[in-house]
Amino acid sequence: MSAFQRPALILALLGALLAAFPAWAQSKPAPTPPPITDAKSWHAALLRQVGANTRFPNLPQPPLKEGEAPPPLPSGQVMVQFVLDRNGQVQSAKVVQGSGQSEFDQAALEALKRATPFPKPPANVTGESFSLRLPILFRGGPQPQNTPKAKPSGAN
Repeated sequence: MSAFQRPALILALLGALLAAFPAWAQSKPAPTPPPITDAKSWHAALLRQVGANTRFPNLPQPPLKEGEAPPPLPSGQVMVQFVLDRNGQVQSAKVVQGSGQSEFDQAALEALKRATPFPKPPANVTGESFSLRLPILFRGGPQPQNTPKAKPSGAN
């Protein structure tokens, strides 16, 4: 193949590749959620949004001895009360029933901050502000173990 044919071949292959992947397939916009038309759907959307923004907190860990497995992570539930305005902005928030662990309580309030703004209430939900209570759950369980794999004998 000559030096002049090589760039032409590369350009032809690139053109075929781009033709195989049209622009609409490369960057689709995110689907828009269906409009919220009733209080039940609005409450469900609020729960989903808080759940998507809830992060398990970093908890203090006791020192481990070599070869010892870490203890399971605890679970917790925090009941928060917050006030939303008609634009979905949190006006105030507080823990009304704590988990007994300050890290969970703080993580619940941080989840509300990250979730803001919330979906606006539907037209048939009246009022200028809304006081809501939500349980925020933190599920613990076994911690992953980061133990190094043993090298096979004879490996360097």
